[in-house]
Amino acid sequence: MRSASETGGAGLTFFFLDEADTVEALVARIVPGSEDDPGAREIGVLRYIDRALSGAYSGWQGAYREGLRTLNSYTGRRYGKKFFELSDAEQDAVVDMMEKDQVPGYGNSAEEQSGAEAFFTMVWAHTVEGMFSDPAYGGNRGASGWELIGFPGAQYGYDAEDMRYGADLSEKRIMTLGDIGKLAHEKPELFYHRPGPEPSTLSEETPEVPTPPREPGQSLGPGQ
Repeated sequence: MRSASETGGAGLTFFFLDEADTVEALVARIVPGSEDDPGAREIGVLRYIDRALSGAYSGWQGAYREGLRTLNSYTGRRYGKKFFELSDAEQDAVVDMMEKDQVPGYGNSAEEQSGAEAFFTMVWAHTVEGMFSDPAYGGNRGASGWELIGFPGAQYGYDAEDMRYGADLSEKRIMTLGDIGKLAHEKPELFYHRPGPEPSTLSEETPEVPTPPREPGQSLGPGQ
């Protein structure tokens, strides 16, 4: 799979090329994979995070931009390379240091607790979201993340057997929001019509419409 730099940043909405390559390398160490066994890189987590930062997660733009700059600055001093240019083993060593909050330069303090752990935790959380959210949001390409955990996706309904505690839904056809939208267009009766008689209410069960309080002898208005 080609990097963001190799594709000219096609489709990016927020990240610069070096930032995109750094994020992609970082999420690939969080959930490694290959074309045959997809992980965060193959499943499109970069695209999910990039889209989210241009929309609902815009409040994290500064944290990402500064955090990635700090990460590449650190690896540049230590290895002479940016994070995404390191070997997998070197990247894993840096990730281990981030998890232990041992990468300097994060935050405004010179304290030993630099904030690298907080940055890594943010990226880790968004990686999990990109792995398992609906493909409509940019990640989980081909619903591969759902296949990994046996989740059937956005079903329009479940029968009694499906809802039984401990039921195995891994063999159920996976459906995305896009599939649901297509199904709603082709078979609207599945969504907008419930079979069976319409509910009826007996007249004696129908409560009277309450009247506004008034003083004794006060008229309710014209014609009342």
